Amino acid sequence: MNRILVSQLVKTDTDLLDIATRIAMSALTPVQKGKEQKPAVDASTINNLLTYIQSRKSIKELLAYILRQTGRGEIDRNTSKLLLSALKDLKENEEDINKALELLGYVKWIYETLDGLEIDVTQLKGVDNFQKLVNELVKRM
Repeated sequence: MNRILVSQLVKTDTDLLDIATRIAMSALTPVQKGKEQKPAVDASTINNLLTYIQSRKSIKELLAYILRQTGRGEIDRNTSKLLLSALKDLKENEEDINKALELLGYVKWIYETLDGLEIDVTQLKGVDNFQKLVNELVKRM
């Protein structure tokens, strides 16, 4: 997805849910960590992103924090790219900060849902938006 489309997508709740779905699925993609496979991004790291923007209320600082966590290996490169692409064009105003809060809140909810239901995201091929995810989860319940 190119840069212009991502920043345009952040305008509606449905689009936020679609972006959050892609981010959460990326974060849950299994990677080798030591002797076992674990999600690319830990649940606590997802929560820390939300907590960070809630307390700091700064898009630029959130972007710097995401970069830092990526450099430390807490966020994998693909998830980092999705996060940065979704957030980088937001402004330092209340409306855009609220959009970032909404987005990260949705990421947390979707991540926790998939993790709690023990859904293997590698089995969700073709699921690239929120509605497709809901449809797939309905089939599995």
